[in-house]
Amino acid sequence: MSQVKVFPVDVSTLQERVYQELRAALFQGRYAPGEAITIRALARALGTSEMPVREALQRLVAQNVLRQTPTRSIQVMPITLDRYLELVKIRGSIEGFAAKLAARLADAKLIRALKQSNLDMSTAIAAGDQLSVLQANQEFHFAIYRAARSPQLLEIIETLWLRSGPFLAKAYIGDRQPEEMFQRGTQIHDRLIAALERGNARAAMYGMMLDIRVAGAWYRRFCDFAPKIELGNNRAKRSENSV
Repeated sequence: MSQVKVFPVDVSTLQERVYQELRAALFQGRYAPGEAITIRALARALGTSEMPVREALQRLVAQNVLRQTPTRSIQVMPITLDRYLELVKIRGSIEGFAAKLAARLADAKLIRALKQSNLDMSTAIAAGDQLSVLQANQEFHFAIYRAARSPQLLEIIETLWLRSGPFLAKAYIGDRQPEEMFQRGTQIHDRLIAALERGNARAAMYGMMLDIRVAGAWYRRFCDFAPKIELGNNRAKRSENSV
């Protein structure tokens, strides 16, 4: 009787890793609203087969973060102005609350991490390093959200970022110059850090809300949004296809 040399590979673990990497890319604005995603190219970039990529994409379609077009291609969900403004308001309330909770639990380790992330963001802005700017910004925010120590709240925030994160990529599309907006963000981050360091929950909450509102105002002024009819037509087509 031959000895077993290998054991079955846990495919679900690979699918989860692919899913988490895609989530991180959406959080950080590496994909823009309306951008097409091809399974073959994504699998090649990740160094995997197409199956775990397809499974991860379908999970994100089910969460209304991505959509399947009538031609069956996968696309990052476009965003209308109304939808974006609604997300900004919701994020301000929810993420402001998370900052309020974090202020009551903040320690020296968190403050050091936030200062480093904000420094990394400033350095990346000066260097014109788009991906590093977005990554440092995401690390800064989620360090605060995790510090709130509320798993359910963190889950809600992650869902909001999955839907609004792709819009970050629009800052660097075309001839826009978002450096001033992001630099303003680092200044607000400094105020937020100071509030957390003092344990001032109210100031931390308003600091987070200000950060989200200022960025939202810039995007509203300088970026284009999907027309309502585009999303409406796609919803109708999905309904027809499901019949």
